[in-house]
Amino acid sequence: MRKWYAAAMAALGLAVLLVVPGTAGAKPDAAPGCERHFDEAVADFDAVFLAKDLPAVMAYYHEDAVQIGSTGAYRPTKAAIEANFTNLFKYNFTATFPEVTKRIDGCHGATLVVDFTLAIPSVNFKQHFYNALTFVRERGQWQIILDVSSPLPVV
Repeated sequence: MRKWYAAAMAALGLAVLLVVPGTAGAKPDAAPGCERHFDEAVADFDAVFLAKDLPAVMAYYHEDAVQIGSTGAYRPTKAAIEANFTNLFKYNFTATFPEVTKRIDGCHGATLVVDFTLAIPSVNFKQHFYNALTFVRERGQWQIILDVSSPLPVV
């Protein structure tokens, strides 16, 4: 039940962010300073991801995190998410992930959608997808609780 509910909620959230023009470009509803703290956390997450720092990447994932990959792979636990990153970090890869949209909800939660391109030249692999990350803020720390990717054509 949990996996189907998470997948349905993720799909609904991504659809709302990308389809409803009023929310996609709306100013975040963030408490003073909250947007800055969120942006700093995201910038740090991006840096540790590109540095392949597995412990630091996993520190950004909530204990109850769920991940659905662009191929539909379902990773219902933090351990499964860590195994996915462990495999990816074995490769020399390049990645770009410009922001598509961001929404902060009163400094308690946030959604970030990025246009992600991942390339692993040594195995002739390239993937393009939207990555929707849902964050929660607990004890002053932003953590990813839902990580969902939707495939896009490779350009």
